[in-house]
Amino acid sequence: MPLKIPIYDVNNTLGNSLVLAMRRFLNLEKRLHKDEALFKEYQSFIHEYIDLGHASYVDISSYDFNKDAVYFMPHHPVIRENVVSTRLRTVFDGSMKTTNKISLNDIMLNGPVVQNELFDTLLLFRLNKYFFACDIRRMFRNVLIEKSQRSLQNILWRDDPHESIKCLQLNTITYGLKNSSFLATRCLNELAYRFKNEYPLAVPVILNATYVDDILYTHNDLNVIIETKGQLSQLLSKGSFFLHKWSANDSSILQDIPKEQRYSGEINMQKDVKTLGLNFDVNSDTFKFSPPPKQSVKTKREILSFISKFYDPLGLIGPIFVQAKHIMQKLWLSKTDWDSIPPPELNNKWQSLYNDLTNMSSIHIERNTMCKSEHQTFQLIGFSDASNVAYGCAIYVRTIDMQGKVQMSLLCSKSRINPIAPKQLTIPRLELNAALLLAKLASKVYNTISQKQIVNEVHLYTDSQVVLAWLKTDPIKLKSYIANRTKLITECTNNFNWSYIQTDKNPADCLSRGTSPCDLPNHHLWWSGPKEMSDCNYKFKNCTYQLPEDIPEIKCSQNEAVCAAVSLSSNGSSFLDNFIHKYSDINRMKRVLAYVIRFCNNSKPNSAKIKENFVSFAETNNALSLLIKHEQLKYFSKDLNALQNGMQVQASLRGLNPFIDAHGLLRVGGRLQHSGLPYNQMHQIILPRQSLITCMIIENEHNKLLHASQKLILSSLNQRYWIVNALRLIKSVIFKCITE
Repeated sequence: MPLKIPIYDVNNTLGNSLVLAMRRFLNLEKRLHKDEALFKEYQSFIHEYIDLGHASYVDISSYDFNKDAVYFMPHHPVIRENVVSTRLRTVFDGSMKTTNKISLNDIMLNGPVVQNELFDTLLLFRLNKYFFACDIRRMFRNVLIEKSQRSLQNILWRDDPHESIKCLQLNTITYGLKNSSFLATRCLNELAYRFKNEYPLAVPVILNATYVDDILYTHNDLNVIIETKGQLSQLLSKGSFFLHKWSANDSSILQDIPKEQRYSGEINMQKDVKTLGLNFDVNSDTFKFSPPPKQSVKTKREILSFISKFYDPLGLIGPIFVQAKHIMQKLWLSKTDWDSIPPPELNNKWQSLYNDLTNMSSIHIERNTMCKSEHQTFQLIGFSDASNVAYGCAIYVRTIDMQGKVQMSLLCSKSRINPIAPKQLTIPRLELNAALLLAKLASKVYNTISQKQIVNEVHLYTDSQVVLAWLKTDPIKLKSYIANRTKLITECTNNFNWSYIQTDKNPADCLSRGTSPCDLPNHHLWWSGPKEMSDCNYKFKNCTYQLPEDIPEIKCSQNEAVCAAVSLSSNGSSFLDNFIHKYSDINRMKRVLAYVIRFCNNSKPNSAKIKENFVSFAETNNALSLLIKHEQLKYFSKDLNALQNGMQVQASLRGLNPFIDAHGLLRVGGRLQHSGLPYNQMHQIILPRQSLITCMIIENEHNKLLHASQKLILSSLNQRYWIVNALRLIKSVIFKCITE
């Protein structure tokens, strides 16, 4: 039964397209007759179209251009030198504007998405031992359209320039129209729905393992895959669809397939485009990435053109693309003209990457990510990471067979370059974005794979303890940016386990920082994940790590406390100076200031009122942080200004590698950030030696430890604070306490 194309009501507004199509045809004819071989191929294609009944001659005079909806499509050849079967393909242009500035594609409806994404199809293709791949021959041209609508699909042709130009009416779905892919795929799905009881094995192949006209199917049972192949051929034949270009990794699958219908070699995963990316080698059952051919790539236009040709839908060589995308971002920021060479520093980076790309060895990645023998456990393991360049995530498949053999393989990855405008994000926020990217990808992978494979466990990892703390915090307590993302992560990964992993064991670190093309082929961490997870006795632990005490981006933060205190007088600094000298005990000072801050907050309109009689630990902690920040501004003002302007601090603090945290406090930096210590021990708050607050903190610690020795007091203080020349100051404070 002919198909009806979904279009808007034309109402005689389509306009005249004959004159424009005639002009385009005459230009095409000149080009064809300059190349005799090309003309013969093109002529053969048109004649085949007519002989198969896919097109038929009509008399142009039979059209009433004043009443009928008529459209003439220009057409041109596309030569694909790297394709073995059909080298020449004719492409029809449904986007040409008529005299009324309307094209055929403008009046067509898209139709809903009725097929899986290529990403999902490739994910399922990476499971199980056996596979077969095939192609639906002339998929579009096997679907007839209604006669009343064929007047919208006319082309012009003649075999000889001395003949009159004839009109050909196309009877089937045409390449180059907006809804062609939807119509053809919808026909396949209709076959599956109508005959699902007769061909139960073939239906899932059409619905889940087909992308346009390519079919990629896998299974662990050889008998099942052979039976599926037979059912698939029978089912598609009911819709006049014919399968060819068969390939498989076991000869018994193709026993009944004639040799002329088989295909061996490389399957290109991006249709009709010569790429620098993903190809599938049928003979070795591996995905293959080959180095690009050497060419002249110097100007901004050439560089962007070269980079945009990379094609890796699964992100298997994502660390290489991170470098390329970072260079692309720098090119835009440099504001270099299209046909100009980039600035020297950027050009050197590009030349280094280009040389590595052209000199790298081919990368072969096994299609099957699972154990060769029957497995008993199937796990998905995800990792996320961020740096000052990019953030990304990677997902691995971990399977254990009956004998206890473990196989862990990279399944897919995604990465993003850090945004530049309007302002740079902090590292914790970037880590949160990486975790969100992982959450979305893990949810998508899990839902896709669950159609075909039982997933026993899903474990997700990040090397940011701040992110894990945010995930365990009520979103109401977090600032909007953090709360919105943590809520999304929780929704996507409600049944998954989140845990901490050290940076040097995190495969996603390769994505966030990029990896040289020459180093990637032998990068074990990237291809197989952490070594310890390859042990069958490895036990995944729940999130039992100690979270940092001071979590940034909390709504009730020190910044709000500063605003409250400053609002008490026109000069907030003088208020705190007077306040500090009014008390001799740090605990009493904290409590009083906490009550003051609470009063200010309660006085604000539409604020949540706190009516408890006693101040909480969080309130006193906020008050102490405010006091310390005031003292740091007083004694370390030059160092704080230097850090904010990206300059070096004074020599007295330089060895501490200080930084300003999310609350504006000056803390100790250094390599302890890679340890598993609590945040306050990794990055102690720097206290000024001259400050009265520092002396009060030491005195309080001395009393709390029952007049302990200097070293014991210093050890206790170092859990949270860092004081320059601390032992000398502690000694003087103790002496003062004794004498008083």
